[in-house]
Amino acid sequence: MTQVRSSAPGKLYIAGEYAVVDGCAAIVAAVSRYVTVSISDETLNEELRENLQKNAPSSRNYCGAITSDAEKYKPLLWARASDGSIEIQNDGKYAYVLAAMGVVDAYASEKCAPNINRKSYNVHISSELDDAKTGRKYGLGSSAAVTVAVIRALCKWYGLNLSTPEICKLALIASSSVKKSGSGGDVAASSYGGWTMYRAYSREWLEAELTLVKSGCSDFGELLHKKWPRLEVKRLNVDKSLKLLVGWTGSPASSAKLVSSVESSVKTSAEGSTESSVETSAFDNKNQLFTYEDFCKQSEICVQKLARAIEKFEISEISSGFAQNRALLQKLSALTGTVIETHELTKFIEIATCAGVPAKTSGAGGGDCAIALSTIYDNNVIETMKSTWEANGIKPLNIDVTEIFGTGKPSENIVLDAFAKSREPNAQSVQSCTIQNRKDAHIALADKQYKTRADSDFDKVRFVPNALPQVALEEIDASVNVLGSEVCDSVHWCSPIYINAMTGGSDAAKKVNASLARVAAKNSVAMASGSLSAALRDETLLSTFSVIRSENPHGFVMANVSAGTSASDALRAVNMIHANALQVHLNAAQELVMQEGDRDFRNWLCNIESIVSACEALSVPVIVKETGCGISAKDVHRLKDVGVRTVDVSGRGGTNFVTIENARRNLGDCDYLADWGLTTVESLVDIRKCDSLKNMEVFASGGVRTPLDVVRALALGASAVGVAGEFLHTLMHEGEDALSLQIDNWKKQIRVIMALLGCKTVKDLQEKTEFVRADCLGK
Repeated sequence: MTQVRSSAPGKLYIAGEYAVVDGCAAIVAAVSRYVTVSISDETLNEELRENLQKNAPSSRNYCGAITSDAEKYKPLLWARASDGSIEIQNDGKYAYVLAAMGVVDAYASEKCAPNINRKSYNVHISSELDDAKTGRKYGLGSSAAVTVAVIRALCKWYGLNLSTPEICKLALIASSSVKKSGSGGDVAASSYGGWTMYRAYSREWLEAELTLVKSGCSDFGELLHKKWPRLEVKRLNVDKSLKLLVGWTGSPASSAKLVSSVESSVKTSAEGSTESSVETSAFDNKNQLFTYEDFCKQSEICVQKLARAIEKFEISEISSGFAQNRALLQKLSALTGTVIETHELTKFIEIATCAGVPAKTSGAGGGDCAIALSTIYDNNVIETMKSTWEANGIKPLNIDVTEIFGTGKPSENIVLDAFAKSREPNAQSVQSCTIQNRKDAHIALADKQYKTRADSDFDKVRFVPNALPQVALEEIDASVNVLGSEVCDSVHWCSPIYINAMTGGSDAAKKVNASLARVAAKNSVAMASGSLSAALRDETLLSTFSVIRSENPHGFVMANVSAGTSASDALRAVNMIHANALQVHLNAAQELVMQEGDRDFRNWLCNIESIVSACEALSVPVIVKETGCGISAKDVHRLKDVGVRTVDVSGRGGTNFVTIENARRNLGDCDYLADWGLTTVESLVDIRKCDSLKNMEVFASGGVRTPLDVVRALALGASAVGVAGEFLHTLMHEGEDALSLQIDNWKKQIRVIMALLGCKTVKDLQEKTEFVRADCLGK
């Protein structure tokens, strides 16, 4: 007999209820009560099979049974349709189980899973999410938990090795086929564990995508790897000393019915069909108009503040956030006529509040559970509070927040669809919206063109191995001193890698920059902003760049402007984000392909000279960088003649803005320029051959995909190495935690490679390493 088992936890909403359905953020915690699913090919008990088949059509191709420990869920035979797919029966008891089976079965067939021949099996379900004595639900998200548990178990059964993001998306697909109105926050919590901040995907988009899958124009594999508009799953780093307390009112509530009631009332209000009742309920206790749109906007702000307070372990701020969230739900209750906070829930909150513990309802309310947040050190307060709850008919549940599990990678941390809700720009905002659309397109197209192996020539650079390194790993120092000159003191970077210029100028870009800045701060690496040209033209876009400094107040930050920028605007850009240095980018190829781009570059050298002079007067280092086409030794000489001391070659092989702009043209008539320019390696080799450029500081970027690429660039003369596309791809597909871990691993691996080459310092790399076919590299 073959058997596999998997579990998934229940969930509790911490904040953001109701608004999450319409794309606003919510905080959800996975709790230590589980649904466990066992799958086996054990032959069914003959008596059970006979009893099941008595009331089942004999014509069906039965493949196994679905059973449960819960008495109210009677066993069910499941079958396959004539085409071999899972037959979804009109039996609501196991709707989520059958939906999950159908999705995994189809995906396993697409992928030719190792064990795809295991077409017959039995499913058994046991759950800790309900009250053991009465069987009544606690409201811990049993539907989501069983969906995730079935998908995990079936992936094991078929021999599929899926990541947490893929498990989550399959579960969202299955869940949406049963209940189209759900947000999916419960699925995310059950998939990831721990604390998460969640934003729902676009239901309309997923429905359209599933239509394509059904028609054969797409498949589940392709759907899993697409960016889902609006979907965001972000792990919250919460101190283990924070204690979640849960009380059950004993009154089960239907979240689906409550959400439906709110949606119905909101729709009625919008249509104005119950004018008198809407008019009275649309005003709060201060006689100010309050709409559902107001609720959503204020909920988003509240959740964002609360998430920061929870991560920072600030009980007073958590208390304030809970109070604000509770007040918003009370307004929503009055607006829609839906009872959210029952008498029992109010009593729970009042008891906790009197004890100085933040508390509120959880989820849709109307019964079920309430939550409170305390610390593990307040044990006396907690025990007294629990006793008082019990005296008032509220059952304390022995529940904790789970650890994270699976791959631990967020599925979507960046929301590309900045225009998920349509915007009608007025005359004053047309330019701003045009910029934002372009910036969003840049992010999406840059990610689309990402390749694991870049065409940057790094693979052609092969070191002569050092069989006797004569060093210890602890001796390796990969730090660098950069950007020093007669007027600027050099800066010490503990790592030679930095996050290179990427984006800014749109809501989506702001999220990217905020995430990158937090990662840079955590890993003590330098970071450059995207071009500030947009903010120089429209200051309403400034926050999409300044978020870098607010999220990374003590880090080394580089501002970025084009070579066509005046010296005064360049200094404005530096001040806008309180930058430590300034990048001046060269992007003639991009501008010429971009339909709205510049066509006159006659003043670039003159501008650069003025910018260098103005910045050096304020001890602000300047780096002149290309944007994907490389820089020749000849051009470096020209830059050196106007006072430039540092260049970033940014060669071909990484993010290709010529290709991006060609895609935006919708003409494809500039494909022939896709390979324009020098690769990063070609640029470095060309520069290192010139003795007259020995004192010129060179940074390298463009197509850097591995720690070995970093070491190769350093050995070819680079003082530091910038990475953009690789880090952006990790961030967008796996999230901040994954990117932070990647950078930390790179820093360690750079030192390992240096030790392997017998080089204690970056200077040793540049002076002592040898290459295979050294003649090709100018050695």
